[in-house]
Amino acid sequence: MKGIAVIGAGMIGAAHAAGYRSFLPRVPGLSGRLHTICDANEELASKLAGNWGFERVATDWKAVLSNPEIDIVSVCLPNFLHTEVTRAALAAGKHVLCEKPLALNAEEARVTTALAAKSNVVSGTVFNYRRIPAIADIKARLASGELGEPVQAIIYFQCDYAADPLLPHSWRYEFDRAGPGALLDLGTHAVDLARFMMGDVEEVCGAVATISIGERYLPAEATVGHGHVRLSDKMAKVDNDDVMSALLRFRNGAQGYVTASRVAVGSGNRIVVEIYGTKGTARFTNELPTHFDIAKLSAEGPSAWTRIINRPSSPYVGALAAVPHDLVPIGYAESFGFMIYEFLTAIAEGKPLANGSIEDGYRAAQVLDAIQKASQINAPVKIGGEA
Repeated sequence: MKGIAVIGAGMIGAAHAAGYRSFLPRVPGLSGRLHTICDANEELASKLAGNWGFERVATDWKAVLSNPEIDIVSVCLPNFLHTEVTRAALAAGKHVLCEKPLALNAEEARVTTALAAKSNVVSGTVFNYRRIPAIADIKARLASGELGEPVQAIIYFQCDYAADPLLPHSWRYEFDRAGPGALLDLGTHAVDLARFMMGDVEEVCGAVATISIGERYLPAEATVGHGHVRLSDKMAKVDNDDVMSALLRFRNGAQGYVTASRVAVGSGNRIVVEIYGTKGTARFTNELPTHFDIAKLSAEGPSAWTRIINRPSSPYVGALAAVPHDLVPIGYAESFGFMIYEFLTAIAEGKPLANGSIEDGYRAAQVLDAIQKASQINAPVKIGGEA
């Protein structure tokens, strides 16, 4: 029986814990147990373990990885710990699913990818938005040629978790520990969705990254997630971006525009995906998680928009949704469960995780590095290097 551990008991750790609880029983050929929730904050770990039925709590991730009863690990820690813990999990022979970003930069990600390739375990990077049924459906239609040849991808990822200047300073606002700000935290998803739809990026043609809130008060007590806490009277500098935008050229000749913000007031956690082809266009926003829209070119000219609703034949819906019915909204929360189902299935079958691999994390990191550089030198930057 394979033991499962989630390392990191914050918001994302909770999404993973819920995914394991929901989908472990549904994976054929895999016998497992919800073993441990690990976090430096023992109270937080205990609460999460109780919520989702994990047996034990730990505060030392190294002890978790050395435990022979644990075989499967999710790494749900702050960005600056992803590389160290993921590599340690690989070295310990654990199947490992690392939250995005895989690393703070492409070189770190390249080394981790090489280690994963030499291992005998299943590994992956968390790109859960690929599993939203509408997004997976659009991808399938583009791949089949229904939309014609790819022309353009436009991906928006707008959040407002950092819009309030009275939110406390934390690791998220430090380049050394978080890497680029909105670019790495949110742009990772935008870049991955662009690659998922259009293929590999050849060049970043231009990019802009800006900081809109230059200083924040240091907290006077421990912080968890994006919440308010009591503030001190001291301030610290924010040295990574609040907003980023980039123009991409893909290897297939298509172009892309990706933009991400953590200070977009009123946006919550908003994603927009627009895919343009020579024969049609598809568009989706997670604000409307029941459907996406499509328009096609015919002999009579461009058609009106047609609404394609979630239905049992949609990707993931019939096979995995709790309520596989027409027009059921499926979005962010469910996408984590679908991802974990695919991860556990790969383990059960002894096959690599193809949809959101460690290498996908590396390829995204290459593009993110190029966007960062392009914004600094105000010039195009080619994507290069192999894992």
